[in-house]
Amino acid sequence: MARILPIVLLLALIIFALVDCIRTPKYEMPPGLPRGAWIALIILVPVVGAAAWLLVSRFRGIAPGGALRRPKGPTAPDDDPQFLADLDWQARKAHHERMKAEKERKAAEESDAGDS
Repeated sequence: MARILPIVLLLALIIFALVDCIRTPKYEMPPGLPRGAWIALIILVPVVGAAAWLLVSRFRGIAPGGALRRPKGPTAPDDDPQFLADLDWQARKAHHERMKAEKERKAAEESDAGDS
């Protein structure tokens, strides 16, 4: 069993790297080699190719100085200034409409009270 475990783990690593490479969207592929070259590398040089793919694909967001690169655009709706401005505008509009409806209701009540 102890002799088979390393082989099974290496095979799992290779299969995982191959499937991960195949399923990675084109826009998320690391720069340098095309997908076909990565697949060939993983199959022809199994352990080294799989390890290289996992390292390159996982750490592509780290800048040369070691700091993580910031995403170019907002990552969540609450980080997007336009989204926040739209939310604020919708809240102000709803508040304005509620206040207008309240004034109209009070004016209608006063006119009904004055008619009686």
